[in-house]
Amino acid sequence: MDAELPVLSVSRLGALVREGLSTLFPDDVWVEGQLSNLRTPRSGHAYFDLIEPSDEPGRPPTAVFSVALWKQARTAIERTLAEAGGPPLVDDLQVRVRVRLDFYPPHGRLQLIMNGIDPTFTMGRLAAERDRLLRQLAEEGLLDRNASLTVPEPALRIGLVTSVGSAAYADFHNELERSGVGFTLLERDTRVQGEGSTADISEGLRVLSSYRPDVIALVRGGGSAADLSVFDAEVVARRIAELPVPVFTGIGHEVDRSVADEVAHSTFKTPTACAVALVGSAVAFRDRIDSLRTAIGENAHRAIQRSEGLRANLADRMVRVAGTTIERHSDLLMAQQSRVVRASSSGVALSGERLDSLAARLRALDPARVLARGWSITRHRDGQLVRSTSGLSTGDGLVTLVADGTVNSTVD
Repeated sequence: MDAELPVLSVSRLGALVREGLSTLFPDDVWVEGQLSNLRTPRSGHAYFDLIEPSDEPGRPPTAVFSVALWKQARTAIERTLAEAGGPPLVDDLQVRVRVRLDFYPPHGRLQLIMNGIDPTFTMGRLAAERDRLLRQLAEEGLLDRNASLTVPEPALRIGLVTSVGSAAYADFHNELERSGVGFTLLERDTRVQGEGSTADISEGLRVLSSYRPDVIALVRGGGSAADLSVFDAEVVARRIAELPVPVFTGIGHEVDRSVADEVAHSTFKTPTACAVALVGSAVAFRDRIDSLRTAIGENAHRAIQRSEGLRANLADRMVRVAGTTIERHSDLLMAQQSRVVRASSSGVALSGERLDSLAARLRALDPARVLARGWSITRHRDGQLVRSTSGLSTGDGLVTLVADGTVNSTVD
């Protein structure tokens, strides 16, 4: 043991360290860093780590200080941020804080006691981060990806990401109900402000997308830039850009557009305006269908009228053609009839002459006339003609017909 070295108790060493810090840093200092591991117990105080992130992703921070923010100072700081339009204290927020160094001997802990904040630094860093994120999304081809998606027509199956029960929810919901259009609304109750809201919004978008709505509406009522800073978060922007469903935003901005607006398919100033746009699109589609239905009816009526006119005209033409055809065939029939009559007369006359000739020939062959010329006809008694003497025998009885009677005889 070196006798020249002082021997100190733990409490004495702690007191000396505290006195030394007071000597080295008698006044407050400004420290720039990033909030991490923010904790807000029921006491109203706040505790977090102020870190300097590593330039290499995934590596531990370059430096870390524990920070304590007492309740009274916290209230004043949050008021300062709100009045400047800045965001609330959340993890990953870049800040410039006024602190005093303090060593707490009972815990052997060196920490910073926060008592002030520079809101202009935070706002500037937020703007710079917003610009950086937009440039990065553009370079990756994500800035216009969602806008390139086609909105189904009509878009009737609507996904809604918002805080159910809020004024934004009521405005959006009531506008759809009043329209009389048959919308189907898929709702996801989501935190849109405060701790954990960025992750909740991202998850809400993902969940609703899995149900394949026609459009997802991300809406929130009006608020300060601090209230709406959640919509500048990278996780929300990337989720919107990567969804296969068109996203409409209706966020109550005061002036600027959020990063979520920049990557969304369509952007509207308020939840009501977003709902009005959806209703207008559906009504316009319905009106086009009604107009088309009316046009089809009118065209059908005109077509029927034209067909009736054509039918009547065709019927008239057919009547005229039929009349002409009948007249022509009637003339042909009369001419044919005349020819038939003439041919019949000639045929009858010729047939009469032939008949007269045949009658004369028949008359010449008449047996009575033959008998009158001196001929006779001899028959057996049974009426058979005697054609030859070879058929006669002695004693056969014969009957001979002459012009003026009959003669009976017997063969000797």
